[in-house]
Amino acid sequence: MVVPALRWTPCAGSAGPSGYECATLQVPRDPQHPGQGGTIGLALDRHRATGASDGALLVDPGGPGASGVDFLPDAVAIIPKDVLSHFDVIGFDPPGVARSSPITCLGTAQLKAYFAYDPAPTTPAGLAGLDRVNQQFAQGCETRSGAELPYVSTVDAAIDMDHIRVAVGQPRINYLGFSYGTYLGATYAGLFPTHIRAMVLDGALDPAVPPLESAREQAVSFEADLADALKACVASPACPWKPAGDPLQAYESLMSQVRAHPLPARGHARRAGPSALLYATAYTLYSTSGWPDLYQMLADASRGDGTRALELSDTYDGLQPDGTFSNELEAFTAVTCLDAPAPSPAEVQADVASFAAAAPVFGVAVLYSELGCDVWPVPATGKVGPIRAAGSPPIVVVGTTGDPATPYADAQALAAELQNGVLLTRVGDGHTAYPYSSCIRSYVDTYLLQLLPPPGGTRCATGP
Repeated sequence: MVVPALRWTPCAGSAGPSGYECATLQVPRDPQHPGQGGTIGLALDRHRATGASDGALLVDPGGPGASGVDFLPDAVAIIPKDVLSHFDVIGFDPPGVARSSPITCLGTAQLKAYFAYDPAPTTPAGLAGLDRVNQQFAQGCETRSGAELPYVSTVDAAIDMDHIRVAVGQPRINYLGFSYGTYLGATYAGLFPTHIRAMVLDGALDPAVPPLESAREQAVSFEADLADALKACVASPACPWKPAGDPLQAYESLMSQVRAHPLPARGHARRAGPSALLYATAYTLYSTSGWPDLYQMLADASRGDGTRALELSDTYDGLQPDGTFSNELEAFTAVTCLDAPAPSPAEVQADVASFAAAAPVFGVAVLYSELGCDVWPVPATGKVGPIRAAGSPPIVVVGTTGDPATPYADAQALAAELQNGVLLTRVGDGHTAYPYSSCIRSYVDTYLLQLLPPPGGTRCATGP
């Protein structure tokens, strides 16, 4: 493999965060057929090792669609000094994301309307409208980014990771991936098991779970985390939201009210409808530190004020300070639709009752999020199935028992499927573990530095 040398320069302007080094790596547009289609520029940034570097540590925040370049300062903030001393920490935007030939589908006003559409319509007309907006979205992606759509799969991104490995001059990489980043990492391990020095997959996805089953597991996990959050609210005298009776039922009642009468939001021409309430709720459940925002949002919404709900949901949807949206949702859809065959609308509709029963708040919305890939302009290229990564070193798979976005069962399954998977568990609520547990960090850091994985089945408490 011939890979161009990297030229690192201080990040400036929109190239990446200030205080870091940026580079662009030319990689094949079609990584699986590198002689076809020319190249694209893959955006990278770097935090140099503060001591003598022992190599590169690639980090990925997940998504799919989240920018690793933008994530690097957050990663550096949580990685302990001894690890930063030994590794050049590198962020990257996978193909189709942010600065790396980004997928774009709709303008800002169209995206606002797309995000505002009810994700769980309750009438035939509403469901027909959801199908219509999904088709408009897919058509917009084909019009604006048709040349890039076939080449942004997770397999493509994993091959690009190996180009990064070569470009930074490393025989084996170190990798710390979160959420969807665990699927990217596992995919890399399946393709290049002997190119790994150390790999940590935190907030794991199980590649062997079909889309509808994965959606059901995620809906149930979000529902359980919401129940935990609302119980904590009821138990706290300081919680500003004090519904009468069962808090989950009160939440459902509030959702019904907002669906019928979207709430005004101060300083916004838009109103906060069911999508804003649901997306804001999901956003606050990714960490227990977001629970106070959930409580205040619900208190405000109960008084007819949708400001906080709209602003939290805008953050979840990727609204940026300049008033435009990041392309995370567009890249997310493009990658997801390539990675696994889409369920048919009939299959989705057949599951509505069971999803609603299993997760009354999140179930139907998560189920209907599986719609859209059936009208995608590019056929899926990925397959659902376990990844073994035979011949790899130990791979540490980290799961959180109350993770709403990547259910703990996925971490258990992935650790078992990998030939050399090692399960490490955080007990608690919230998405991923490394940022929220000194115990988890200690085991992970020891593994990264000394290649000593934790004993299989190790469990850690949350905090400090």
